Amino acid sequence: MAGSPDMELLNDVARIRRVLARELETINEYEAFAQASSHPEVRAFFQHLAAEEKEHVAEATQMLRMLDTAQDAHFAQPIAPGHFQKAVGAPPASAAPASPAPAPAGSEQARGPSVIEPISHLPPQRVVYGVPAPPSTNAAPLTVGSLRRRGGSGNAP
Repeated sequence: MAGSPDMELLNDVARIRRVLARELETINEYEAFAQASSHPEVRAFFQHLAAEEKEHVAEATQMLRMLDTAQDAHFAQPIAPGHFQKAVGAPPASAAPASPAPAPAGSEQARGPSVIEPISHLPPQRVVYGVPAPPSTNAAPLTVGSLRRRGGSGNAP
């Protein structure tokens, strides 16, 4: 059943998003397995698998950006300092005075305001929701195993 080119593109975008969600869930699972393991070899194995899934996330994100220009526009915009603090009603870091007066030791003010670091100094095209995307020197263009066609027909057994 062939749909319109626009409909096929939407279906591809939806598929890529599903793959992205699964890859992220899998990373969490592998990292939890690694943390829970008491054997260094097993821990290293799960860390290796998580690293491969992170590469898949980067690949799926790149594919999503290629197919969905509206999504890509969001990646191209830097996230302003204080953006997330505004969402929870906390004052942004720039609202804190530049040089506060010293407070007595032991008071809450003596601890000072929490320092909020910028998410990334990388250009927006190198950042995935504030997490720097690592460069990939030896990766295949797209290696999402569950989407590979078997036998060239596109039908999974």
